[in-house]
Amino acid sequence: MLEHSFGGTWTEAKLAALRDYLTAYRSVFAKNNYFTTWYVDAFAGTGSRSIEKGKYNLFDIDDSQADSNGESQSDSDAFAYLDGSAKIAIGMQSPFDRYLFIEKSKARVDELKSTIDSQYPNLSARCEFEQSDANVALSAWCAKRNWKKERAVVFLDPYGMQVEWNTVSLLGSTKAVDLWYLFPLGVVRMLTKDGKIEQSWQDRLDTLFGAQDWRDHFYKTRTVSNLFGEQDVTNRDATVKNVQSFIEERLKTAFTAVAPSMVLKNSKLSPMFALCFAAGNERGAPIALRIAKSILKEE
Repeated sequence: MLEHSFGGTWTEAKLAALRDYLTAYRSVFAKNNYFTTWYVDAFAGTGSRSIEKGKYNLFDIDDSQADSNGESQSDSDAFAYLDGSAKIAIGMQSPFDRYLFIEKSKARVDELKSTIDSQYPNLSARCEFEQSDANVALSAWCAKRNWKKERAVVFLDPYGMQVEWNTVSLLGSTKAVDLWYLFPLGVVRMLTKDGKIEQSWQDRLDTLFGAQDWRDHFYKTRTVSNLFGEQDVTNRDATVKNVQSFIEERLKTAFTAVAPSMVLKNSKLSPMFALCFAAGNERGAPIALRIAKSILKEE
């Protein structure tokens, strides 16, 4: 089996939230055969994730344990395997009508396809696999859909800042997609204290947020008087809470309704991601939002 090591305690939280929502989602649409329902996993991986035995409660497996193909350098006998998002989605009691699994690594696509063919042969025909960049694949997939008769849950679980805002906006424009988005709070480290950010980082943040007003949101410049006269002073407000609030506001520009996101932390209690939910369909948004809020309610 191809090793795919990742995650932490936050991984368990995100997968539990996804599982609960997908179960509720299918319970609603199982009573309505008019719509074809899709589950789309844009960073699908192999369908399983490996954790070191004896370290189950730690989970924080360093990316350095994987080579460029995502293969672990550790002895496979030292690992236990848990279901990832793809296997959780396809293993539900009430499956979706269609599945799209997107993954950039050919080795992982092959592993996932083999797993589904062997473990879920009755659902293989419902599955599509794309070895591609998630942004490119999602754009092509959206263009093929008849959104008057189709609905979807899309799960964006990037390893970092791979998701472009144009992709998020496109999903919202369908008015038929419910989105779960694991937003990387690591962007806080890119927002330097003095506001002097490398141009390449600024460009990346523009692409991530889909706007340039993050500069005004996270930095405030005021003029102060001192012994040397008047000077402009820039203050940064780039707390996790403020970043979390900003991405929620951005999602509201693309989707009908957005739930308060949940901060996911690693075993050292450092914030890792904001688990965001946005509903696209106006008619279905109230119930979708109610379900998501109950799932994302932080203790």
